[in-house]
Amino acid sequence: MNTPNTILIQALVENQDLMDAWERMDVHVFSTGVLGVPYEQVQKILYPHPPYRAFLMAKRSGGFRLIREPRRRLKVLQEKVLAHLYERAGTPKPCAHAFIKDRSIVTNARRHLERRPTFVLNLDLEAFFPSISFYRVRGVLKKPPFNYSHEVATVLAQMCVVGNELPQGAPTSPFLSNQVCRSMDRDLMALAKRHRATYTRYADDITFSFSAPTRAALPSNICTFDSGVVTLGQELVGIINQHNFQINPSKTRMSTRRRRMEVTGIVINEFANVKRIFIDKIRGALHAWDRYGYAAAQAAWEQRVTNGTTLAYEKRPWKRQTRTGQTPALKNVLWGKLLYVRMVRGDSDAIYTRLAEKYNRLVARERDGNADFAASTLPVEAIVRNVEDAERAVFVVEWAADYQPPVPGQPTMVGGQGTAFAYKQRNRLITCDHVFRAEGEYQLGDGPNAQEIPFTTDINEAAVQGLNVTAIDPVSGQRWPLRVVHRHAHRDLALLEFEGAPPDHRHFSGMEAPINRHAPTHLIGFPNWNNGRRANIEPAIVTARFPRTGLQRFEINQLIRKGNSGGPVVDELFRVAGVAQQGAQQDAGNNECLCVLELDAWLAQYDADVAAPADVPAAEPAAPAAAAEAPAAPVAPAEPAA
Repeated sequence: MNTPNTILIQALVENQDLMDAWERMDVHVFSTGVLGVPYEQVQKILYPHPPYRAFLMAKRSGGFRLIREPRRRLKVLQEKVLAHLYERAGTPKPCAHAFIKDRSIVTNARRHLERRPTFVLNLDLEAFFPSISFYRVRGVLKKPPFNYSHEVATVLAQMCVVGNELPQGAPTSPFLSNQVCRSMDRDLMALAKRHRATYTRYADDITFSFSAPTRAALPSNICTFDSGVVTLGQELVGIINQHNFQINPSKTRMSTRRRRMEVTGIVINEFANVKRIFIDKIRGALHAWDRYGYAAAQAAWEQRVTNGTTLAYEKRPWKRQTRTGQTPALKNVLWGKLLYVRMVRGDSDAIYTRLAEKYNRLVARERDGNADFAASTLPVEAIVRNVEDAERAVFVVEWAADYQPPVPGQPTMVGGQGTAFAYKQRNRLITCDHVFRAEGEYQLGDGPNAQEIPFTTDINEAAVQGLNVTAIDPVSGQRWPLRVVHRHAHRDLALLEFEGAPPDHRHFSGMEAPINRHAPTHLIGFPNWNNGRRANIEPAIVTARFPRTGLQRFEINQLIRKGNSGGPVVDELFRVAGVAQQGAQQDAGNNECLCVLELDAWLAQYDADVAAPADVPAAEPAAPAAAAEAPAAPVAPAEPAA
């Protein structure tokens, strides 16, 4: 039998805009249209008390946290409400990084790396979820972008709040906490912007970073820092209190570049990183597994956890994994921690790769000896870590073409040869731009009086015809056709890709910071190469670091010979420190390399341009004439090129 409400709903379904407005106004329409159940059924679930299962979970800092998990019937309704609210929510504030798609503790930390901070201030909001009351949730739902009526907002708040606080454990709580904090985020972002600071929030963790040269230059209305004591500014405290939050004074701390700077547990002194002790614990556990076998390592791990229960909570080893009162399997703990290292440092990071490969190797060994051993393996990039890997990541790059002189006559063959290396991913080869320039002579006239006219050309010139670019395996001589994807004359870089399926090869990772003076390196390349010769891997020392033509460069004490051009210069971990570009002569020049950070910046700009919409072509910033991309009439470099 149709009730007036069901008849009205059937009539309104044909007009979605009107239906949406009616859902925001009437609880019966909202319940039937969004939740899929009559409002009377919702009332039975919510009243007199919404059903939750409460339990305690150990906190990292000691003590316990009250978790309230909704029962199944209520949780189903909350998940439907959450999906409905997500569709109507505005764009998240750029400062908020918790509980938001494609944001994490890593994006939160990296935001503070953009200005190279000298001071980092960390705050913690006390009783974050419990301080968000029924009235605050209802108030947010009544305002844009939701605009629910008082009646609908009241029911939604009752559905998502218990005991006048936002429950930790409900699927709606993280989303609603970000909505409640939007106005506070707006005010704190404005405060940070006024003082050229950076502000982010990850749930209840608030971070400000400053590029102030000295402590005295810190903005006093945000904080002061004297004799190791941090004092919060009145304006900062006032904004937080105005939005009905309180600061936990025991968790307020300031860090400087002289010590470890952390944001949500991630070290940001130079790049996003994990603590050294975190890596050391993983190494130690893997070593025990490798040396004594998994059964012995698991037993020792369980004993260590048991012994640790007598210590204060904050001093217990692996305390985060034992909050439930049970000891998890060592293999699962290592798997999770290694994935965390991968998330923070990146999937191409050399440290993660080494540890993950060792973990996978140990898992495979256990499986061979025990068919019942079950463990997930880790994803590992094919990154260079030693000499053998390096030889599988470098190629001889060679090109040949016909040069048609500006006067009638026979074409002259031109070509060049250098070194190319795979960098950060498959099918991305790097070499020098000048490898694709050539010098030669063509004959003007006939007979014994014919003149030999010198010329300089480039593969992009119209006179160069029948171009063929190949990558060569130095030992077997096997060839693969390449295409030149992108060039930059000022940086002397060229990006190449295989035209067909790439051969099986490894790729290099890059250093995160410029290499230091006097650091040991290896120069890898193919000077004066002929078929069958393996790559030259020569030891070298960085003798100088310097800027030239607006780019960071360094010099090594190893001669960069013809054919080395475009080869990688790597550190002791076989990470790329730079690209070999110019060789010294007896009376001039340097054995000069371009810093890897310049390579990374160029590739990042290229990737951004490729990703830009086709109708709004992105352009590189204006550069001097010398920096023009692949000029039509290339000029030979001022210094001799290798």
